[in-house]
Amino acid sequence: MKQKKPILKANKTLSMSSKTKEKISVIANNIKGKEFFPEKIALAKKTLSNLKTLPI
Repeated sequence: MKQKKPILKANKTLSMSSKTKEKISVIANNIKGKEFFPEKIALAKKTLSNLKTLPI
């Protein structure tokens, strides 16, 4: 039996011009896949590699 996926509608969307949408998409494509804080990520990996379990 196939289940139909519900169609999601956006609430409270901001209206913007096509020029603005184009600028946002260019910026999003430039940002995609980049690490913004490589030093902090390396430090976190080093710190977490020593832990066997996380204390809760």
